[in-house]
Amino acid sequence: MNKKWFKNTLVILLPAIITFAANMFAYMVPKQIVPPSRYIFIDMEIDRLIPFVPWFVIFYYLAFVQWLNYFLQVSFGDKELRNRYFSADIISKIILFFIFMIWPTAVNRPPVDGLTGFWKWALSMTFTVDNPLGALPSIHCFYSWLAFRYSLDAEPKERRWITWLQLLMSLLVFASTVLVKQHYFIDIIGGVAYAEAFLLIERHTRIAEIIGGWFDRITESLTKNKGN
Repeated sequence: MNKKWFKNTLVILLPAIITFAANMFAYMVPKQIVPPSRYIFIDMEIDRLIPFVPWFVIFYYLAFVQWLNYFLQVSFGDKELRNRYFSADIISKIILFFIFMIWPTAVNRPPVDGLTGFWKWALSMTFTVDNPLGALPSIHCFYSWLAFRYSLDAEPKERRWITWLQLLMSLLVFASTVLVKQHYFIDIIGGVAYAEAFLLIERHTRIAEIIGGWFDRITESLTKNKGN
């Protein structure tokens, strides 16, 4: 791996890295600040009817593969679409930080004591690493929906089958969030609506132009000395 290839790849991926960093800040920092006594639980009758299906944790984890593919596609794809999607994402995370600080939500999860073997290990790891704080809107659903929406915008008609596979994967991820009791049903609606709201805001404002210009200035500063 030569230095020039690494630098060029870093330049391409930098907007994605910045966007992901904004997501981690908005999602993780409120969990460290907001006391547990302030969290709100919004379970409804439908949540009590949805069964606990441990093996759906497979799709909960496959969501991370879908998101990685999404970030790579956006980074290496059309620059205008990159600016649109990453700009909407960054602005949504700034607002999300305040949502999680002012109106924090959480989920009551079932015990895994009755499980054995792989499913107990997989769910125990999920419940340990991904705590149930900051539930509404669901970031799991937010990113899986963005992966589908990006495919809808980016894929040509002859490759539309990829878009429908993305939609199927997103629906399975949605199901996994409630079937492994990481989210309530309203969190799914919130995640999709939140993604659509900021795509709409981006479409009717200059956010993509402003943040896209910021991306360009940062990446240009890295490519200025081509000989390095």
